[in-house]
Amino acid sequence: MLIDEVTVLATLSLSTAYVSIVIKSSTMFITGKLGSLALSDDRPIDVSRPEFKQILSIEGRNLAEFRYRTYDPADEDFSGINSSIHLTTGSLKIHFLEEPLRDIHLFVTKLAQLKVLYDAARDAAVQRASEIERMQFEVSVKTPIIIFPCDSTRDPDVLTMRLGEILAHNSYDGNSSNITASLRGIQLNSEFYCDGNPLKLKIVDDINIVADALQTTEIDRSREADLPDIQVSDIYSFPGGNFNNNH
Repeated sequence: MLIDEVTVLATLSLSTAYVSIVIKSSTMFITGKLGSLALSDDRPIDVSRPEFKQILSIEGRNLAEFRYRTYDPADEDFSGINSSIHLTTGSLKIHFLEEPLRDIHLFVTKLAQLKVLYDAARDAAVQRASEIERMQFEVSVKTPIIIFPCDSTRDPDVLTMRLGEILAHNSYDGNSSNITASLRGIQLNSEFYCDGNPLKLKIVDDINIVADALQTTEIDRSREADLPDIQVSDIYSFPGGNFNNNH
C-alpha cells in the first residue's frame, strides 16, 4: 500500500511469482514466472466507470515468463551458442488518470534512497552486457494498452491505444547473425456514449512493421569489398497496402 503520511494513495499487488535456479558444473538454467499484477486507486474520489479505479492490470494469465540458459563450450554437443534467453510477457492495461498518477509520482520521488539500488543494478547490467557473446534470444512482448479517459469523474468516454506486440528472434550461421523483429497489431480507437449506448470508432487498425537485419563479422575485404557489415530490410503493412524498404 502506498500511504503518504495519512493519505492512502494506491495498492500495488503481485499475487504470484515463481523462480527456479539450477547450477550444474559451469552452466546455469533460470526459469521464472510472474503472475497477476495490479495497481488500484484507493483515493476516496468517485469515478464515472468502476474500471477507472484500476490504474494498472494485465491481460492474460501471467505478467511474464522467462528462461535463461548458459552453455558449456566443453560439452560434446556445444553448438557455438554461449547463452539463450526466452521471454514472453502479457499486455499491461493502463488507465491514464492524471491526478492519481501525479500523486503516486510525487510519493515515489520521496524515496530517494531507491536511486542507489537503481544505479547499482544499472552498472551491473552494463558490465554483464559487455561480456555476452553469441546469445540466442526469442522475445514476445505484448506492449501496453493505454486508455485515456475524457474525464474520469464525470465522463465515461475513452480513447484506447494498443501499441501491438513486439516479436524478435535471432539465429547464427558461421560469422553471420540474422535478427528478425516485428511490431504487429498497432490500433487506436475511441469509445463514446450516446444516450447511454457505447459507440466505437476505429481510427488506426492493424498496422504491422517487420524488419530483418543480417550482420556479418570477420569479412575479408580483399575478397568481399562490397559486402556491407549490416543489411536491413523492412516491410510496413496496413489495410490497403504494403511498403518495402531495403538498405
